[in-house]
Amino acid sequence: MSHRFVLCSAALCAVTLVSCETTGDPTQGGLFGWSQQKADYRRSALENELHSLNNENRRLQSNRSALQSQKARLNNQQ
Repeated sequence: MSHRFVLCSAALCAVTLVSCETTGDPTQGGLFGWSQQKADYRRSALENELHSLNNENRRLQSNRSALQSQKARLNNQQ
């Protein structure tokens, strides 16, 4: 292999790696296409979404309990 070919190949690889968009998801970004900072941000966003969904779930469960109590009272009045 010629020295010129090796340099051109190395330059092409470098340009390809630099031009890749990074992601916070290592399963999508591959070995060189993910960023720890973006991964930390993505993890934080997912944890916030989970917290919100857990709060919504608790609210809905509370609402369900209240409706079941109301239904039991109405059934007892009949």
